[in-house]
Amino acid sequence: MRPRVQASVIARGCAITFVLLFFSFLSTRSGLAQLQQDWDKLVAAAEKEGEVTIYGQARAGVSKAIQAFSAAHPKIKINFVGGQGADLSKKILAERRAGKNLVDVSVGGGATLVTYHKVGALQPVPPALIHPEVRDQAKWWSKKHFYADSDGKYVFMAQGDAGSGIGAINTNLVNGAEIKSWWDLLTPKLKGKLVMNDPKGIGNIGSWRFLFYDDDLGPKFLRRLVTEMDVTFAHDERQMMDWLGAGKFNINLLAKVENTDNAKKQGLPVAQIFSEKEADAISTGSGHVALFKDGPHPSAAQLYVNWFLSREGQLAWQKHTGRNSFRTDIPKDMVGYKEVQVPKEGGKYMLTSLPKYDDVEPLRKLVNELLGESKKKG
Repeated sequence: MRPRVQASVIARGCAITFVLLFFSFLSTRSGLAQLQQDWDKLVAAAEKEGEVTIYGQARAGVSKAIQAFSAAHPKIKINFVGGQGADLSKKILAERRAGKNLVDVSVGGGATLVTYHKVGALQPVPPALIHPEVRDQAKWWSKKHFYADSDGKYVFMAQGDAGSGIGAINTNLVNGAEIKSWWDLLTPKLKGKLVMNDPKGIGNIGSWRFLFYDDDLGPKFLRRLVTEMDVTFAHDERQMMDWLGAGKFNINLLAKVENTDNAKKQGLPVAQIFSEKEADAISTGSGHVALFKDGPHPSAAQLYVNWFLSREGQLAWQKHTGRNSFRTDIPKDMVGYKEVQVPKEGGKYMLTSLPKYDDVEPLRKLVNELLGESKKKG
């Protein structure tokens, strides 16, 4: 091919590329303009409704995080009803049976919100997400949105705290460097020296899901732990930490990082240890959000969910709760124990709130069986 012909071909190619890029640019601008119009329309409709009703956990910080919406949208009043998950679910389900749809949004524990989905009270979250910051899944941990319900679209997980590892040790009695795996606990010198939350206590069975479902541990590990190690089970987390610090026990299994840190600040000889071999658990706690069907303020509810999942909303969540947002495009300085709480990309974790780990009945059955065996041996 002669040089002049080559130049002509190249010129035509460049022209075509320019045209494609130009139309792509126009399309992008048009799309952004449409998103802005949709957003402005939503804000106007929400402000016209003037209020939004949110049911959520009464835990410290959660109410403040929810109320932070008012600073961004002062024309919309928040009607916040706080309480424990079980109490709120009874209230909501009773209201709906009476034909009263009084709630727009719920923020709280995954199990409670999934209950609303199971009775058909929720609407899908993805269609309601119109804010570009929220829709961009690249801005979230593992580059995706997580949902706690089996349909994967009704109960959005916004929070994810890496777990407490194995638990806390008394540093005067245990060399933490010697325990690199949960399996290292199964040694005669630790028999009778372990304390752990009682799986029969209200809500405690959930923290055992990691041990039951983890491929490296599972029923085989639990059987040996419960029947061989003479574990003491208790209900009061503060008391267990006091026992640990006083030397009554060597290890407080599944102790929370914040409890260990508080005890250390009080001068107790304690430290948190983590497995180098098994995965760590990720708990989503009260950081779930769901939209109700037929709520009294649908536009304000949609606006609230978009705000809650935006950078601004999740910064407020982290600031007031000390919990880690799954958003990765925000600073983590306000997370209480960021070095261990914030999951690392590519790390080995089990997200225990995923629906495949939801069924605790096989675990409950196993625990009851093992506790019975342990009692007979004792």
